[in-house]
Amino acid sequence: MDEKTSLQLELLSAWCGPVFVLGLVVFFGLFGHILPAPPSPALDAAGIASRITDNLGDMRLGWVASLVVMGLYLPWSAQISTQMSRLEHHSRTMTYLQLIGGALTVFVVSFGILCFAIATFRPERNPELMQMLTDFGWLSFELQWVLTTMQMIAMAIVGLADKRETPLFPRWACFLTIWCGLSFAPASLTEYLKTGPFAWDGMLSFYVPWAAWVVWCGVISVYMIKDVRGRMTIGTPSNATGHLART
Repeated sequence: MDEKTSLQLELLSAWCGPVFVLGLVVFFGLFGHILPAPPSPALDAAGIASRITDNLGDMRLGWVASLVVMGLYLPWSAQISTQMSRLEHHSRTMTYLQLIGGALTVFVVSFGILCFAIATFRPERNPELMQMLTDFGWLSFELQWVLTTMQMIAMAIVGLADKRETPLFPRWACFLTIWCGLSFAPASLTEYLKTGPFAWDGMLSFYVPWAAWVVWCGVISVYMIKDVRGRMTIGTPSNATGHLART
């Protein structure tokens, strides 16, 4: 593959981030009827079943499209690793950790969405089974937050170690990344609570961490795209790598 094509693929992968964010909000949030408020974990089986049957068409489209949209997170995470690898000269540990965290995030979130999709496949099924699938989906998201947090912390560590005059990610974006990653921690309490700010539909377990994830992805994408376009302007990836090695 020539250098021009390689850079074009990098740019395409970086743009997967903003497209992912938009797709997640539209299909997961709006068509999935997660926004403005997700289903309460305090809902009984009949309430969950009614919510699904009343919005069956929207939800089916939302879950199918969301599973496709989640795929965009893979090339985006791979592109972060590509850019991080140019900064980690002596070790690639954080680069690999970020990539693994991104891949596992896709798996975990996709599994949760798949549970929701299965619940809509046979709307005539026992409401208690729909409730169980809903529990599976939400607890998959909420209890496995540490995978995405590890991805974000790894990226922030390498970003903060970038001492160039114009770093890949500005320091404020790295600190934002750390804060966003740690904001997921209250989600562990969803195992114990069905109401309040720490339930899966609460302020601290849903609105804050999910908004933080979307904002982080959008902010980091801006600098990823800027970096690739800058290397397109000055020349080739190899030239940029050589410059990093000298600095």
